[in-house]
Amino acid sequence: MAKEGDIVILKSGGPNMVITYVFKDSEGSREKSAAIKGFKAGDVSCEWKEYIDESNIKTHKETFKAAMLIYEDGTPLPTDGGGDDDDDW
Repeated sequence: MAKEGDIVILKSGGPNMVITYVFKDSEGSREKSAAIKGFKAGDVSCEWKEYIDESNIKTHKETFKAAMLIYEDGTPLPTDGGGDDDDDW
């Protein structure tokens, strides 16, 4: 399973992002709120910075389904369902 601090990118490309939270199988308020939005155990919250110029740095935060992300080396994140959602055949 992914860990906080791991570096990931979207499968479609984009900036490097740091995982700041991995949703778990629990009944916590954070997990309940995420479940309402369609997220499940193994999905992650990420943060990344956009450097506009030397004095203007914008921090972005977003939650993603694990199936949308890959590690820097191209390895897909493990998904709770045990497989990916790609149509490889």
